[in-house]
Amino acid sequence: MKYYKSYLERQEISQETHKRLLALGENSLSTGRAAPSRTRWGHRWGALAACCALALGLGVWHLAQPAPPGGQTAADAIYPGIKDTYGPGEEPPSGFTVAEGPDGEKMMLPCIPYVDYQRVDGELAADAAPARYLIEGSFSQELTKEQIQRTFWGPEGKPEVENPKNDSGNLPWMLFWQGYTLTGSALYDRSGSLLWLNIWGENEEADSSFTLTLRPGELPLQCGLYSDVESTDVMGTPVTGWSREEGGLYTCCSEFMAGEVGVRFENSGGIFGSEYGESASLVQGGAQMFNALLVRQALSQDGGLYLDHLLKAEEVPEWRAAEFSSLEDARQEVDFVSYLPAEDLSGYDEFYSRMTYQEGSEHTLYLRWSWGYDDVTIRVELPEGDAEWGNLVDTARPETYDVRLYSIPWADSVPEEYYDTFHSPVFRAVDMSREIVEARAYTLADQGDSDGPRVSFSVLHDDGALVTYSCKGLSIEQVWALVEETLV
Repeated sequence: MKYYKSYLERQEISQETHKRLLALGENSLSTGRAAPSRTRWGHRWGALAACCALALGLGVWHLAQPAPPGGQTAADAIYPGIKDTYGPGEEPPSGFTVAEGPDGEKMMLPCIPYVDYQRVDGELAADAAPARYLIEGSFSQELTKEQIQRTFWGPEGKPEVENPKNDSGNLPWMLFWQGYTLTGSALYDRSGSLLWLNIWGENEEADSSFTLTLRPGELPLQCGLYSDVESTDVMGTPVTGWSREEGGLYTCCSEFMAGEVGVRFENSGGIFGSEYGESASLVQGGAQMFNALLVRQALSQDGGLYLDHLLKAEEVPEWRAAEFSSLEDARQEVDFVSYLPAEDLSGYDEFYSRMTYQEGSEHTLYLRWSWGYDDVTIRVELPEGDAEWGNLVDTARPETYDVRLYSIPWADSVPEEYYDTFHSPVFRAVDMSREIVEARAYTLADQGDSDGPRVSFSVLHDDGALVTYSCKGLSIEQVWALVEETLV
């Protein structure tokens, strides 16, 4: 996930594209809902007959089967540019482990729905809906154990122990999430309306994990989709399912509407083996049945999914934004003045600047000068809340940041352990020098309109401010001059 974020942070878009993306975000907020997903499922809802297999009693489940080898994790739910969003493999702020459920006899009672988890191969097709990448003012809040429980138990809360759907577990036992450690976060727009929430589960002992994404009123947005995937009718609801195998590890995904809640559930592996459907192996069948259990819980009469308690955030941080048409106007934001050029850059015919502030989260000023293929961007991020900056560079180790030491393509020449500091280095202000700028400068065979080198790096000041420079068209001396005047 960190590589994906790093890649996106290094992408550059034109001023016009930036404005269009902002407009998409504004449109979604004006309606109080996120922009509709341009999903690429081939919505050919097949009228397949729903069927179910009795658990245990017919010998379908083999709970003692070992988990598949390796340490697979469910695909991260990535929403670039949105802070405090956690996924499998990243350190969550907290979590709780789902308690054991009832004894084996009660596990024979339910029927498990059939979902056609169609085998898919090849690369994921990128989702064409960009609005989710730039929902300014959005913020996330960690879900508590009680909030996660209520998402499954509903407005009445956790039932009494005598209720068979609860028994001794702290979540519906039919999910078979016993032993999984759960964390979650809810994402809100700047008005405090729920956009979507994620619940992540990890079971290290079983080498299994999952991501459950819920969105009010619509199917969840996707980072990637397979096309031409048909659906299965489950209890009158179309459920789109697919499965994927790589190196003996099985990932399954289902997507459907559970009443007014859009659901996407993706899991890698499970806690049992199964002869589910037409699975080629017990490992594959176990992963599919684990996914189908969530489908059953979400669509059954004694189950369901509930978001009413999360639709509005209890506290909404202050948010404001402003655009500037000149450097002079941008310098009126006095908190940023000491990190900005004193004079405008010559030779550029377009200028764009935008300031964003969110209480406890961010305070950022972005500036861009453009001419043809040449542009210079400066992004100043002031410390707000508990922000911490990574990728700090030890200047005594040039192999971690000096582009002159490696050949292009860097993917083939830069050691993986230097990936972060090489592509997104952060230098302490006290360590900055012209030599550091020169170590970050490189040219390409096809430079377009640019005569000067390409240079990119960040500078961390003593007060916690982070200034990121990305330049095409300036000489090393000119880039150094931009930095040097901020070091006094």
